[in-house]
Amino acid sequence: MAQKDRHKDRTIPIDFTFYDALNEIPKKDRCSVVLISCGNATIKINNSIRLLNSPCVMCISHYDNIELISSDHLSAKAFHFDPHFIKACLCFDNLEDSVEIEPEYAYDREKLYMFTKHHKSFHGIFSLTPQNYIHINELLLMIGAETFSQSDTFWTCRIRRMLLRLINYIFDLYVDQRKLKFFEPVASNTNEATICAEYIHAHYAEDINLNTLCELVSLNRTSLTNRFKEQFFCTCMEYLLNYRLKISQELLANTNMSIDEIALSCGFNYTSYFVKQFSAKLGITPSAYRKAPLSYSAYDGKPIKEL
Repeated sequence: MAQKDRHKDRTIPIDFTFYDALNEIPKKDRCSVVLISCGNATIKINNSIRLLNSPCVMCISHYDNIELISSDHLSAKAFHFDPHFIKACLCFDNLEDSVEIEPEYAYDREKLYMFTKHHKSFHGIFSLTPQNYIHINELLLMIGAETFSQSDTFWTCRIRRMLLRLINYIFDLYVDQRKLKFFEPVASNTNEATICAEYIHAHYAEDINLNTLCELVSLNRTSLTNRFKEQFFCTCMEYLLNYRLKISQELLANTNMSIDEIALSCGFNYTSYFVKQFSAKLGITPSAYRKAPLSYSAYDGKPIKEL
């Protein structure tokens, strides 16, 4: 939805969302900068499964097809804009190289490719360092504040200036990560077993069952189980249990959380079941392990050994 200018009789093709749930993106006829500030989400973007772990930023456009699969403690903000808000000569119809454009605007068009030219191994998603996050978050907050306050007749000029700074900053990340070949095709990106394993790593504390994983990668139970066994030598549910127990071992050794709290945080609904599985798989009770964690080896799916 475009912003109505309260100083002039016009609408501006921009919009800002302070609390974006990722369930209404992309916006029609818009490019969007989406900053994931907290938590994580699993999305299907252009038929590829991607895990969004904070902090990260997405540069997307209405060419993308995005479906939110799940989220956990998600906090995101987003700024949506029509390309011609940046330069009057730019629009979705002339963002392709095949369309002639004045040479002085070619570089501005190229910077929008990270929004519009997505492919199998690049979907406009960038992981951020704390320094990256602070800078992008600061610019987005200023853009959002000006979008809603429209402090004077020059409010759109200020937003455009800040937006260009934001795009230039993310474009530098894009160029750097391209040099490091972050976006080279990687087989694991489309490997169903790996996708499920990564999903388990991000959502092990949640209620995960085989049907959840089958829906995630669009395979039936038998096909997914066979592919998972070929790669990880166990079933999906065995992998999930082992991963939960591995995390619980780390929590027992490095936190003051109670056994009940650890069981719940690792996805076990009942402490008794957690204790039973921990004892059976690791060969020692959680309480006994906690007394001397440095005396035992790390859990790798087999009973741990005393060092």
